[in-house]
Order: sequence, then C-alpha cells, then structure tokens
Amino acid sequence: MSNVVSNRDKIALIMAGGQIIHKRVSEGEAAPIEKEELAAYLTGEMREKIYVVDWSYQPVCHYTLRMCGDLIQLAGAQVEEGAKGVVITCGTQALTEVAYFADLIWSYPQPLVFTASINHAETPGSETALLLSQASQAAESRACWGHGVLVCLQDKIYAASEICHFSNYSRMGYDSPLCGPIAEFFEPTGILVSLRCPRRGRIMDIGTPPARNVEILDASLGGGDILLNALLDDRVSELDGLVVSAFGGGDIPPSWVPLLRKIMRAEVPVVLTSRCPVGRVQPEDDFEGCAKRLLEMGLIDAGTLTPLQARIRLAVGVGAELSGQDLRTYMRDE
Repeated sequence: MSNVVSNRDKIALIMAGGQIIHKRVSEGEAAPIEKEELAAYLTGEMREKIYVVDWSYQPVCHYTLRMCGDLIQLAGAQVEEGAKGVVITCGTQALTEVAYFADLIWSYPQPLVFTASINHAETPGSETALLLSQASQAAESRACWGHGVLVCLQDKIYAASEICHFSNYSRMGYDSPLCGPIAEFFEPTGILVSLRCPRRGRIMDIGTPPARNVEILDASLGGGDILLNALLDDRVSELDGLVVSAFGGGDIPPSWVPLLRKIMRAEVPVVLTSRCPVGRVQPEDDFEGCAKRLLEMGLIDAGTLTPLQARIRLAVGVGAELSGQDLRTYMRDE
C-alpha cells in the first residue's frame, strides 16, 4: 500500500522490451538494462517523477494480441492506482501494431505513450536517454491528455491510429503520411508544442479479449488459391475472421471469389482492405473479383484501414461479440 501511495502522480515506465532498454553484451547477444542502471539514462528531475514496472523482455515478434491485452491492462492498473501517465518501451518491429491495438481499448484521459529505438542502449547513436525523457515529458503533459495512445519517436508525437512504419533501418523510419505528428519537441529547448488533436473512434472495454484466429490473405498475381483451399479443407472451423489484403482499390483474382463464398457460408466475417500502405477500398469498376461485387457479396469494407490495422480491429470487434451491421459499423469507424 505504501508503494502505491508513493507512486501516485508519477509516470509509470513499463519495461516491455525493445532495443531501447537492451545493451549489447557480446556479438549477437543483448541483455536488459537493470533498474539500477536505468537512472543513468534519466535526468535528476525525471528520476523523481518515474517509477519502473517490469513486464517482459522477450522479442516483440513473440507477442500475441492477448499478451498485448495483458500489457494494456497492466498500464490501466497504473492509472487506476494514481499514475498521471504511462510510458511503454517496445520493439520497433511491431510497435505500430501494439500501439494501434492499445488505442482501440484505452479509455483513460491519461496519456499512454509508446517509445522505441532501432539502436541498443550504450551503442554509438543510442537515443535511449532522449526518447525516455521525451516520452515521459509527453506522458505528464496535459496537452497530451485525451488523445488516446501516442508514439514518441524522432522528436515527435504521433497518434497510434495514424503512424506508419516504412523503414526498418532508418532512425526516421516512421511517419504519419496523411496527417503528420500531433506534437513536436522544439530543440534545443526540448519544449513540447501541440499541433493538433487526433480523431478517435469507438473505444472498447480494456478487458475485451481479442479473437485469437484472425488471419490476413495477401493478394498477389496468380497467388493465394492454395492457402484459401487449405483453410477450407482443414481449418476454416478455427477461423474467427479473415482480412483480404487486396490489390490497390480492393480487387482480387476471380478464382478467390467462390472460395471466399464458402468461407463466408461458415459464418466467418471477411474484411476487404487495400494492400497499399496509404489506400482505401474503391468500389467503382464492375468485373469478376472487383471491390464492388465483393462488397455486394457481403465482404466488410475496411475503408482506409491498412490490412494490419483491419486484422487488429476485427479481432477486437469479434472479441467484443459484435456481428452483422454492428461489426460493419465498427470496422468503418474512421
């Protein structure tokens, strides 16, 4: 009880892995920064404002959506106990997915801020100290309240619903191509300047268990039939939902159409997206396999969601037991 009281009005720093809190110990091997070592990466003022919560140091590619749900519930518990904001470290490879999932279920006004780095701590060019400081500053800033889940990178604050990861080897590998950041740190002063308020859609309960088996099928020239037939032969009963990552405007090979009909007859929701990083379904032309006919057939229009976002949103919607028009409306809640 005394520890809870002592942490009230502080920033919770949840250590959930990533290079940002790992240091190289040998070639090809890294180890987490110990709690005692973390103080070296924080200014004196920030040390007094932060308390550390250990969660997991495993690679982000080992995560599942249900593990992410546990992580976000842990973050919510910190707010319930009096934290004024939460920072989560994360691996860069799936940062945008974890943060997007969190944004769908984070209903608190207190900021939840993710941060990550392609460099390990203590390596040349490491940004660990800077990013932890900036993310903590955003987490305690009233200007960030009510904006949902945020991502702190590149001297900027992005909305988790808008950020895109386009390069895995550049420090400037993230962007929000349609909207830009919602805030920036002006250097050398480090002042955080708010630029705009992001729009948020429907927020689900933080305890919503996402559906386990929602898959993505990518459109490619002449491909996909074997995977679809394999699903129908052996595993369609296990499928909770399917996202079709279609060609540009939402079109697919005509051979997929009868296979998707069979999947839908098994009462599996099928969502249609564009495989373009910045795209949307465009039901304009009329031919076999076109978006127009697929939507008439009953596929769910994901609008501007990317395939990865659509998969996460569908998993949350199905987990919340949405179906029919309710699920369609949720998937288009842009």
